[in-house]
Amino acid sequence: MKKKNSIIFICMVLFLNLTVHSKSLKNNYFVETYTLYEKSKKELKKEHFDNAIFILEKIKKNNISSFSNDKIQMHLIYAYYKNLNFNMAQKNIKEFIYSYPNHPNLDYVIYIQCLISISLDKNIFFKILPLDYHKNDLNYAINAFFQLKKFIYQYPKSFYVVNAKKNLIYLKNRLSESELEILKFYFFKKEYIAVVNRGEEIIQKYSETPAARKALIYIEKSYKALKIFDTAKKISKIISLNKI
Repeated sequence: MKKKNSIIFICMVLFLNLTVHSKSLKNNYFVETYTLYEKSKKELKKEHFDNAIFILEKIKKNNISSFSNDKIQMHLIYAYYKNLNFNMAQKNIKEFIYSYPNHPNLDYVIYIQCLISISLDKNIFFKILPLDYHKNDLNYAINAFFQLKKFIYQYPKSFYVVNAKKNLIYLKNRLSESELEILKFYFFKKEYIAVVNRGEEIIQKYSETPAARKALIYIEKSYKALKIFDTAKKISKIISLNKI
């Protein structure tokens, strides 16, 4: 009986030692992870995005204790975005939305997603080559435009709404100028009905843009070319009132 009790006692001692050792390892790991996390924040502040990504990915891979998983992923999203690695930024955004659909900072992540679409539209390729920016593919601009509209609707009180509205104005100008280029093409081809239709569409969709005001001039000229002088005169008055 004594032998049995001593075996139980030894097992209990071993178990307690293992528990203490395990807790000690966890504490050490937590301290190490926290230290790395703080270092990554400093690297982000210095705009050393490659270094920050390396540290954050290391934490994410080995983060057994799930230490600030959401913050680590948010920092990764930002670092990848600033480093122009949009594919990895988008990958982390998708993971974040899936893991934290009700996160209090979800608006920030969605806003970065909008900025990525804008950045893709402003691709460096177009800045290097001597191309007309407004004639390039508009898919990213259109995508960003609707993303921003949705963002403003979903998060009207977000800290990022002011900037989102500014970006929306930029995109409206971008898209309306592209539409105006098409209108000019029809005008110089003497396709005046197409000019009128395109012009009315620009005014309806982008009424507050400079392109909409310029479109009125081409609409007026087109009505004159079509010998519809009464309508041309009405548009001329609108142009005069708006001092175009």
